Amino acid sequence: MRCARVINGVVDNVVEAGEVPEGWVPCGNAAPGWLQRAGGDFVPPVVVELRQVSRKAFLSRFTDDEAVDIDLASIGATREAATVRRYLSKTNAAQHIDLADEETREGVQALEAVGLIAAGRALEILDSPIQPKELP
Repeated sequence: MRCARVINGVVDNVVEAGEVPEGWVPCGNAAPGWLQRAGGDFVPPVVVELRQVSRKAFLSRFTDDEAVDIDLASIGATREAATVRRYLSKTNAAQHIDLADEETREGVQALEAVGLIAAGRALEILDSPIQPKELP
């Protein structure tokens, strides 16, 4: 029988035993790191991939030419220029950028849709693996 030692609701160790050792509980197929729910059953931990980068790292994902084109598009008294300025002001106000956030994704995809970045670049910018130096 598989038995688990549970510490603070998390499976610390699992052993095969003929009897349940004192302080341990039957655990079925649970493995170290699994969580014990209030009803006593076990579930694997949920792994959430963080998609947050520093503001500088986000801006660095754009080429210099793209950044210049975006900056130039923000100049003027047109609605389009004001829309670009609004997006840039949100980026500048952020403590970090969440690449999975719907507003972030829509904004970068809009830059691609209006031709400020090349076709396919939005997904490169948003979905490239996060490097350690990019972390907030």
